[in-house]
Amino acid sequence: MKFILFIATVFMLFSCKNGNTYTKQVKELDSLKVVLQEAVSNFNAIDSVKCYKNYSEQYTYFNFIRKNLKDTISKTEAENLQMFVSLGKNMLNYLAKKPKWAQEANISLKQLTDLSYDLKNGNIENEEAVDFILKEKTQAFKIIDELKTNTELMRYSLETFTNTLPTVENIVKKLNNGNLPELDQPQIRLKPKKH
Repeated sequence: MKFILFIATVFMLFSCKNGNTYTKQVKELDSLKVVLQEAVSNFNAIDSVKCYKNYSEQYTYFNFIRKNLKDTISKTEAENLQMFVSLGKNMLNYLAKKPKWAQEANISLKQLTDLSYDLKNGNIENEEAVDFILKEKTQAFKIIDELKTNTELMRYSLETFTNTLPTVENIVKKLNNGNLPELDQPQIRLKPKKH
């Protein structure tokens, strides 16, 4: 009986020790998960409907100007038009890649949660634990950076779009007897990169 009690005690101590070995790493993973959740929340706060509407305006007006502009325009109009084109590329990139970025973030959140759970409960061998921790932290940092960068870029793009739109609308109206054309509903897909 004493022998069985001794074995049970050793087993419990080993199990507890294995679970507590990574207490620091579990706290780091949990903190990283909070940072990732905040980045996801900020990213999701971007108004996708407004972004699509703005992209539709950019797409429609730029194509109209490209087809109908035969004369020169002022330097200010040209600068606004150039910015307008650039903003359209930013919005298209965001709209096309948003689902992928959101999916990657959700996968990373799940992986961090699962890894933290497994470390707490000693479900991972010591040799594997270090590799898993490094892999999941690296992936989470990459996703956080990507989300933050694109959130900031979209906030800037939406604000700048609002500022450049009146100038571009004036160019379109000059070319179209004072009227704006009906907005197109462009497909959201990226052109393949040329190598």
